Amino acid sequence: MEPTVFIIVGAFVLLFIMIALFGKGLTPEDIGNIGEARTARYLRKLPTDDYTIFHDLMVADSNGRTTQIDHIVVSRYGLFVIETKCFKGWIFGDEKSRVWTQSLSVGGRWFYDTEKHTFQNPIRQNWRHIYVLAEQLNLSKRLFQNVVVFAGDAEIKTEIPDYVMSEYDVAGYIRSFEAVLLGDAQVARIVSKLQRYAQPKEEEQRVQHVQMLQETHAPVSEGGQAPQCPRCGSPMRKRHRRSDNAPFYGCSRYPSCKGVVNIES
Repeated sequence: MEPTVFIIVGAFVLLFIMIALFGKGLTPEDIGNIGEARTARYLRKLPTDDYTIFHDLMVADSNGRTTQIDHIVVSRYGLFVIETKCFKGWIFGDEKSRVWTQSLSVGGRWFYDTEKHTFQNPIRQNWRHIYVLAEQLNLSKRLFQNVVVFAGDAEIKTEIPDYVMSEYDVAGYIRSFEAVLLGDAQVARIVSKLQRYAQPKEEEQRVQHVQMLQETHAPVSEGGQAPQCPRCGSPMRKRHRRSDNAPFYGCSRYPSCKGVVNIES
């Protein structure tokens, strides 16, 4: 086979892989996993002698409510808690707002329109992770750094803090911290404690975590106002199950997102 044919075949194979990874049909969980894998790839640039990296930890607070943390980097320079978002389009938000907005251009060859979705402010979301970790590790919050990473093609259109960045900048940002905050023995103890959270999680744990998120983000409203989706932050719509006609809130982005909030009778 001629070299040119090999190149053409290779190009088609690469195109197929890209469609499989980033095309339609991916669930929000799939997209989240892709984003976390991309961030993890850049975190591997950190020297292993100075930094210990953990991925996908589920930690419970003193009340038993779990929080899922994408990445933690432990070092003498502190603990870097990283929340990864995998989005495209334009992102609008600020440090204190409850939700941020994703704006997408949609349409065909002859027209374009804008589709907007809201999602939980990742800065506030990550502070929750830090509070739980500080409590469980018995550490001061001053030892933690809040880091938010956007993996993918998203473009942030509003002013944001310098700890919100692209995947390409995360390793350099972490390495910019040079003040020593922890001794080697303290770092070793923290790593030992975090290792127990790094064990493979049972499916039951994940289900309980999702249920907790649904309860947390479902508003208490006498008027029956629909909540935002706990998985992607989009508005939800009231629906009824076919089996027993019981009401529930389903994500307006279904079937792309299958977020559900039950309605208590």
